[in-house]
Amino acid sequence: MLPASNRVIACMGDRELPNEFKVLKEGGNLVSLRGMPNGRFARRSGMPLFKRLLFQAAGRKYDRMAAVKKQTYDFLFVHEDGSQLDRIGRLFDKENPLETSIDTAFAFDEINKALDKVKQGKSKGKTILTFE
Repeated sequence: MLPASNRVIACMGDRELPNEFKVLKEGGNLVSLRGMPNGRFARRSGMPLFKRLLFQAAGRKYDRMAAVKKQTYDFLFVHEDGSQLDRIGRLFDKENPLETSIDTAFAFDEINKALDKVKQGKSKGKTILTFE
């Protein structure tokens, strides 16, 4: 089991959201880049009432998952440009740093060893390949 975190950026999609909520501390915030938009997203985006209600209904499943441990669920619509990456970067500041968990770093010539470790599912964090 990975250590709990205050904030999780979910990039894997709907199937992994329950697992991502599990590693989130009580009161933490999950930001999904590939999940379903919810009412909070629609309000932040300034959408009209009708669309806010639709997104609220569509994202209710994730809002319920979050409510179990007083967490919040936010959707962030991602597109490929520098200003979007800057906005994502500003989600994390000195008070809310992005925390990563690194298990093992392998040299590139140990790639098969690294892949075996990941395949076994025994990592306690990220497996890193280094290039020198």
